Amino acid sequence: MTRMLLSRNDILAAYDSRGREMLQLFTGRATAADAQFDAARSLSATDEVEFADSEELELEDGNADQLFGVLQDVIVRRAMGRRLQDMATHDPLTGLSNRTHFHAQLENSLTEARHIAGKIAFVLIDLDHFRDLNNTLGHQAGDAILLEVGRRIQALASEADAIARFGGDEFALVMKGISSSDDIMPMVGRLLEAVTSLVTDHSPKIRLSASLGVALFPDHGADINELLQNADIALYRAKAEGRGQAQIFAPQMRAALTERLQQMSTFRSLLEKGKVRPYYQPQIQLTDRRCHGFEALARWILPNGDLLSPAHFPNALSDPEAAVMLGEHMLLSISNDLLRWQKANMPPFKVSINVTAPELRRGDYPRKVAELFASKGVPLSRLTVEVTESVLLDDKATQVAQALSDLRQMGVSISLDDFGTGFASLTHLKTYTIDEIKIDRSFIAGLNSNSDDQAIVRATLVLARSLRIKTVAEGLESESQLRFLRTLGCDYGQGYFFSPAVPAAQAERYFWASPERGRRYNIYQPISIEHLIRKGAKAFAMVGIAK
Repeated sequence: MTRMLLSRNDILAAYDSRGREMLQLFTGRATAADAQFDAARSLSATDEVEFADSEELELEDGNADQLFGVLQDVIVRRAMGRRLQDMATHDPLTGLSNRTHFHAQLENSLTEARHIAGKIAFVLIDLDHFRDLNNTLGHQAGDAILLEVGRRIQALASEADAIARFGGDEFALVMKGISSSDDIMPMVGRLLEAVTSLVTDHSPKIRLSASLGVALFPDHGADINELLQNADIALYRAKAEGRGQAQIFAPQMRAALTERLQQMSTFRSLLEKGKVRPYYQPQIQLTDRRCHGFEALARWILPNGDLLSPAHFPNALSDPEAAVMLGEHMLLSISNDLLRWQKANMPPFKVSINVTAPELRRGDYPRKVAELFASKGVPLSRLTVEVTESVLLDDKATQVAQALSDLRQMGVSISLDDFGTGFASLTHLKTYTIDEIKIDRSFIAGLNSNSDDQAIVRATLVLARSLRIKTVAEGLESESQLRFLRTLGCDYGQGYFFSPAVPAAQAERYFWASPERGRRYNIYQPISIEHLIRKGAKAFAMVGIAK
């Protein structure tokens, strides 16, 4: 058997000019797009090609072409091998390590840190609202943004740091040689600035932002799984607190996440068991105290009979999916109650329902409402949709506006809730077609003693009247508040002065008991419906005393 070892220069010398040109093509003149996989990077000037027995050749006259073919095959095989290896360990778009390869790099970094009793920082970087941007500008622009973000992160990192694209719009970074969290804050600031300063060619007006979650070894995790999980928890906190910022993991973050998951589990269980029901708070026409309609409020019935409002489960409802689930359940229950009241020949009245941004920005909310009410034979004019100003300030405000416009065209009334507490109340009255505004309870509470609250309420009522918009005062609790509001021309009021939210059957009795239908009710002090239920005072569930 013969084994030959040939250097690159020896091989080139054995060929004529055409052969050398062809060989150079395979060893040093690839296009820029494929340079990282080209044979020029597999053969350097000192490399040697070794032929096994199956590739044995003798350098004799006339064998140059045969040798060139073998060399070409070896070069291509080696290039393809390296290409496949690179594809298995690196992200094809950015060229950064992929998740699998990064895990191996992180494990090596942890081993080194344990050996020297050192620290490392693991940073998760997530682009805020990138999916919306990608859908707006197109995937080609989205890829260009991801590529540039990867380059900027790579430019900021040191050679010892490991960088990866974790998938989608998420990147990861391992920083070595740190002694405390203070060491990483300058780097965190530069990373945030690198993303926010990126201006796309496709839409220069769009500004990117990123949220970062940081976990330290060994402070926040002794192994990969714990470190990754805690960095992810810190990233979740950064997003929950407004995005565009960084959070370093703290143990209380895990406790908050656990509480949220428990609330979500409880919430889903209550929904499945039918323990979430609409309770109806009367809305009273202030001129004659006639019941004008109701606002439907979600109440969760616990096994011991206690009632919980959404304020007791804020973490559950902060989840978009949970908000949509609750909205669909409430809408179905309300339509069933309206149908029952319609069959009982009750005079028409409106029912208000609170709608969240996740419901409106899905795009199909108006259609679902129309189909549901049509299936019940209930007119859409019976429904009022209440939205807060935060909904109108949503990042998908255009979709929200379109949904509200579609609802109004179908006959649904639109109410602006908590008026005066947001950032652009007057702008919203100009931009959106609003049928009704609800004056926030914080202004009503101070009517008896606070001149500023009186001035705000007075100005709001004058503005609404000039725009021909109806007004509802929330949180009405005293006769003096009622007199003040009635004098200024407020249309409707709701609050414990009239009644708390009550079950559907009691709401029906309350409606029939309005002044023009017989007895008149007045409230001398607020009594919670929860208290009445616990005491079993069914006879007084109207929360009123008949005169």
